[in-house]
Amino acid sequence: MLVHGVRACVIAGLLLMIPSPITVDSNQADHPEPPDVELIRQVLPDAAQIESNQSNAGFWIVNDAAGHPIARVARTLPEASDVIGYRGPTEGVIILDDQLNILGVNMIQSADTDEHVAAVRNAASFYEQFRGWKWTGPNPDTDIDAVSGATLTSLALAEGVIKRIGGKRPSLVFPDAVTLDEIAKWFPDGSQIREQDDRTIVMDQTGRKLGEVIRSGPLSDSINGYQGPTELLIALQSGESDAAMKVTDIKIRSSFDNEPYVRYCKTEAGFWSLFKGKTVNELATMDLQAAGVEGVSGATMTSMAIAETMVAAMGAVERHEAVRQTAGAASDSKWHRLRDEVSNFFSIRPSPADWGCLTALCLIPLFRFKGWFRSKRLRIIWLLSVIGVVGLWSGNLVSMALVAGWSGGGVAWRLAPALAAIAMVAFAGPVVGKGNPYCNHLCPHGAIQQLIRPTRKSKRHWKLPAKLLAVMKVLPGTLLVFAYLSLLRIPSMDLSSWEPFHAYLFRIAPWSAIALAGLTILFSAFVPMGYCRLGCPTGRLLDHLRRNASSDRLTLADGIAIALLLLAVVSQW
Repeated sequence: MLVHGVRACVIAGLLLMIPSPITVDSNQADHPEPPDVELIRQVLPDAAQIESNQSNAGFWIVNDAAGHPIARVARTLPEASDVIGYRGPTEGVIILDDQLNILGVNMIQSADTDEHVAAVRNAASFYEQFRGWKWTGPNPDTDIDAVSGATLTSLALAEGVIKRIGGKRPSLVFPDAVTLDEIAKWFPDGSQIREQDDRTIVMDQTGRKLGEVIRSGPLSDSINGYQGPTELLIALQSGESDAAMKVTDIKIRSSFDNEPYVRYCKTEAGFWSLFKGKTVNELATMDLQAAGVEGVSGATMTSMAIAETMVAAMGAVERHEAVRQTAGAASDSKWHRLRDEVSNFFSIRPSPADWGCLTALCLIPLFRFKGWFRSKRLRIIWLLSVIGVVGLWSGNLVSMALVAGWSGGGVAWRLAPALAAIAMVAFAGPVVGKGNPYCNHLCPHGAIQQLIRPTRKSKRHWKLPAKLLAVMKVLPGTLLVFAYLSLLRIPSMDLSSWEPFHAYLFRIAPWSAIALAGLTILFSAFVPMGYCRLGCPTGRLLDHLRRNASSDRLTLADGIAIALLLLAVVSQW
């Protein structure tokens, strides 16, 4: 058990050391580049140029040929980098109007296979689903229609869009975050700040909280004075709750109004005294007319807009606090936490094909316990069902391409729950038990070979020469080694063409994949289980993990695996 456990750990280490097919260097993460204007032009034909500077909200401005702004664009990475498709993340670009309504979506890049990517790129009806979505996300009952044959890639793009737009609506009018310098007068001992929800927390060197600052821009930027809105910075002292926190000072940060009017408001101490000392709740419910707020003489429109902005911003703060308290009360219940976890698990509802595959997984223990796999008739029914459900209907096959992609980028268990479950059984089954449940009972390509397997007395039974057989037996392991070395060098390498399994995604599969699948089946019609025994690298990997009577002995394959692991560690380091 110790030797076998080390063997499994070595394979696990090899898989974990596979680099992600899409990597973003630190310079690109700090200074992201705008997407290609050609991608935008497919949605907005008038798009001519994208400004190079990105706003704090993560947008780039799109201009027409005359230099007039016509849209804003955002990329889904890195926010959606943990949304994994068939082999890795898929990055999209979101085109929005001036009200942050989605005008269209396009794909920038994807780690998935070329056939998956091409199918999604060419699916015009898929992209139409996003048109008209709000920045806060689609309606809760919105269903996403995936691209047939490229379900994982299309759903990864859709979930990436949802994750990118799932936050608060940023202010395009006042996009700049609060800096420590501009609030130094209020907090002379402040040495660090931290953004938290709709406020900025100010702390000293020890991390002790000194106070908070509210920026009205993201909370209320649509109240106009004489020429436009005004952004305020509001300092708060601590209280028993957010609603009980009191305002200690207020200042105008920026304004679209004329400077004389703004200057009049800044210097009118009596105007600001109407708001200082009040709590968030008092300001949120303040009736300006009843409170006698008449504005600043000579700048009435600007000052009244400032007062209304203050009330609206504090109202938003109070509403956000109520939502947080409700969510917090719900999370205090173990039942609610369990409910939320279950809800997250099924956030992407399994498709009928997923349910079919999951049913097959659940039936395997029953068939083995009842001995039904030994019945020739039931065995044939099972194999035909696997070919139809796991193969042609869902295309949920374990392959080197899938293993490499999920090892480097993460497992897409939300987008493909059935495929994730099959992969888990495929790898855990041989390690824990003494069988290979995936190859024996779940692989559609293996099921076809079992159905056409020639008997020893059959006229089409070929017995390969001993030397040729010895050479072919090392072919699967050799392919595995070359595939791993290739991934260390080129993480984005597409391994789907190395095996025939891509043919089961027949809606998008290239003729080369279908031809390879046909040739391996033809070979297996004469050589019993020919491809499984002499050509399948995925099956060879699973068989290497299978626990058997000789698992306590180190083999040449173990030595090669350890050498590959050392090489992977050195190359990553």
